[in-house]
Amino acid sequence: MFKNLNEKDKKKIYTLLSLGIVCAIALMVIPSVGSDKDELEKKLDESNQGQLSQEKEQKSLEDKLKNILTQIDGAGELDVMITFESSEEIQPAFNTNSSTEKTEEKDPKGGERTITTSSENKTMITSSSNGPIVIKTNEAKVKGVIVVASGASDPKVKETLYSAVQTALQISGHQVEIYTK
Repeated sequence: MFKNLNEKDKKKIYTLLSLGIVCAIALMVIPSVGSDKDELEKKLDESNQGQLSQEKEQKSLEDKLKNILTQIDGAGELDVMITFESSEEIQPAFNTNSSTEKTEEKDPKGGERTITTSSENKTMITSSSNGPIVIKTNEAKVKGVIVVASGASDPKVKETLYSAVQTALQISGHQVEIYTK
């Protein structure tokens, strides 16, 4: 096909063909890189939504506690702040396959060698909607609670608030502080 062309022209044609192939490959690769970026953005959005829903749940817990504490006789106007040590933890179900293979070799000179190979394969079990099947959900762990109440100047009311917070959140006494507003 290129028999009648001189060496210089052949090099130009091969260079142009090579450049065309590189461009074609680039056009095939670039869209897949963009889709990876879209998937990453979707995962980040899901993570942010999870964090926002977690913050809503924590705010909801503060509101519930505030509502119940305001009903205590003499508590008056109050504010509640809850800090969390850890967030909610979900434990998905897994299928686990493990295998162990042991090989013992002896050579004619009396040497021995033992080879042990083990492998483990874990696969998350998902439902028909591709969501993980949850075995157990651990609630967020409360680190501490502060209650500021106008009625906390009365020692009896303060003790009642203190006990109510401990009971409602199932936490120990050193995690609760009651202050006068």
